Amino acid sequence: MNETLQTIAQRKSCRSYRSEMIKDEELQAILKAGIQAPSAMNRQLCEIFAITNPSYIDELTEAIKKVSEERGEKKPDTYHFSYHAPVLLIVSGPEYDSRRVEDGSCILENIFLAAASLNIGSCWINQLRDTQDVDEVRNILNKMGIPHNHQVVGCASIGYVNQETPTKDKNENRIHIVK
Repeated sequence: MNETLQTIAQRKSCRSYRSEMIKDEELQAILKAGIQAPSAMNRQLCEIFAITNPSYIDELTEAIKKVSEERGEKKPDTYHFSYHAPVLLIVSGPEYDSRRVEDGSCILENIFLAAASLNIGSCWINQLRDTQDVDEVRNILNKMGIPHNHQVVGCASIGYVNQETPTKDKNENRIHIVK
């Protein structure tokens, strides 16, 4: 099996991170891999915001927790939407771009594969996408420099793995070859 296929096979979600920051060169490599993703008509409208300030991530956690509880979803006291990862990557695109979900998802997949190739854990995070239109959350996004007209496609928590997650077999019954 070649190196690319091995990286794809080894990639899995991480929900337990060490607190230490990843190296700058590793973060840069992951971000550059992200923007190598394809985009509709090569317009390259989606952007990546790398949040390394723990106070911003904690502030988002509290706002998301509050919104979730207002919606009837009780979160445990230990809840942290990005699993205490030292880096949160937010991928967003202009609300007028009808292909931002597809383009942003390609960026995120490149991020996950690049992180895996560097032995850095990662996890797709959806809560911010689901709460971004609530004023309290949107104000934090604006404070971090995410344009008001951008919609969050998804996020990636990244960092060094603290505790390995067991590998789960993939259901190959989802593959269908039609000749």
